[in-house]
Amino acid sequence: MTPRADQIPADELLTAPDGRLGPHSSPEVRSRIALFASGAYFMVPDGDNHIEVQSVLAVARRYHIDPQEPVVVDKGVLTGIYHKRQVLPLNDKTADTGDGAQSKRKDAYDLLVKARKLHGTSDIIIKCDRDEAGVYAILDGVQVSFNKRPWSPDYAALFQKAIYTWAGLEGAAERGWKQGAHQVGAITSGLPEGLDSVRLQLLASAFDGRELIIRLMPKPKGGRIELRDLGFNAEQISRFAGIMQNSGGIVIVTGPTGGGKTTTLHGLLSLSLDLFTGDRWITVEDPVEIRRRHPNVTQIDVVRTAVDDDTDHAYDDSLTAAMRSIPRRLLFGEIRSEASAAIAVRAALTGHGVLTTLHTDDAPGAIPRLLDMGISPNMLRNPKLVRAVTAQRLLRQLCSCRIRITRRDWTTFCPLWLERIFADIGNVHMPNPTPCAHCRAGYRIGRVPITEIMIPDERLLSLLIDGQRDTATNYWKAECGGLPIVDQALQGIVEGTFDPMEVIRCLDF
Repeated sequence: MTPRADQIPADELLTAPDGRLGPHSSPEVRSRIALFASGAYFMVPDGDNHIEVQSVLAVARRYHIDPQEPVVVDKGVLTGIYHKRQVLPLNDKTADTGDGAQSKRKDAYDLLVKARKLHGTSDIIIKCDRDEAGVYAILDGVQVSFNKRPWSPDYAALFQKAIYTWAGLEGAAERGWKQGAHQVGAITSGLPEGLDSVRLQLLASAFDGRELIIRLMPKPKGGRIELRDLGFNAEQISRFAGIMQNSGGIVIVTGPTGGGKTTTLHGLLSLSLDLFTGDRWITVEDPVEIRRRHPNVTQIDVVRTAVDDDTDHAYDDSLTAAMRSIPRRLLFGEIRSEASAAIAVRAALTGHGVLTTLHTDDAPGAIPRLLDMGISPNMLRNPKLVRAVTAQRLLRQLCSCRIRITRRDWTTFCPLWLERIFADIGNVHMPNPTPCAHCRAGYRIGRVPITEIMIPDERLLSLLIDGQRDTATNYWKAECGGLPIVDQALQGIVEGTFDPMEVIRCLDF
């Protein structure tokens, strides 16, 4: 039906990009519903039969807005409602919103094109304060200057705001631009060819400064992430396949920020979808970084369900909602609190397979970390709870133009390193100070993962729970086939694959 003009309320259109629910309302939501502050509610047929719409309605109720019985309309009427309110068209991501946002958004697009062409770029960083500004790239894990032309602080600040507003128009950013606040967001449409999405992290820095980190998420080959494309070998993939065949329990991926945890997590999800084609997956992420175009995967973006920027509360709420949505398996972006740890454990103990990440240095460290987060020792002693923990680091490999380390170079390293590495100095190499045309500063372009996989038994769990870390590590290596990251890195040094300084930079000894 088409409502009369007097049937369309004059109060606030909550789901408009600039409405109170705008940050939670994606273009997909706006193509299905229009919700007003009075509770008046227009939707297309079956428009509320969509998880994002249900999330927005739940957020509205938390604002004490009770949606009325919906008026069913066609899609063209919804478009007209949004146009009548002079908000951005549903398919327009480039309309100007003031402060030169349109031109800055074009500049942002061009910057992403430039970054995409430079292989190995994972992040762009835009820094500014009251006096200066700079643009940098994280290239193969190392920060380098990215823009030859200097930026003024005013230009950089407007540039940051334009990109964040771009995310806000998709409903994938925390409420509004707030100077002096830490904020997150994501962009998933209108991006250059080859980019699937970008993640935004805004940091408030000293001297009235802001730093914007733009994480680039490339489109995977063939439209999906495969472990082999991430650098995992056949033996590791076979072990992962065995792990993912368990019907329940938690599989944890650990490592530092920027170490590829999320990508590996989604590689494991792809592997599971191949093994069990009928399993229903629900993912909860903050924000969603990798879009899964699969009918059996439903993704919940926490940013769109948060009220008043309370993303921690929204994250825990989203985990609980996912548990109630008849999943067979769950992907939780991170165990970040006692509440999220408890939910992950409850899911695993009720027969759900759980994939998640945790911030620890190595695989054995995940068990003490869960203890610190309130999981009882008795639960953790059950090997059916934590099925496996994998830890990884991304390292640059030396180019074939490498040079041998000489005794004169030994002074660079501490005595511990001399003892552990240089027992066989004959094949230890370092980057060539005059690199060839085929490498980047003496390293091959790109990085490779070194990965440890821990499948704990009851004995190993007990040793870790009781704080006997050294004994646990020795048992893991001798009885469970464990091969720690450190041992793999040292072997790579002796074989001439890794530069000792690269290993020192990336690993904790």
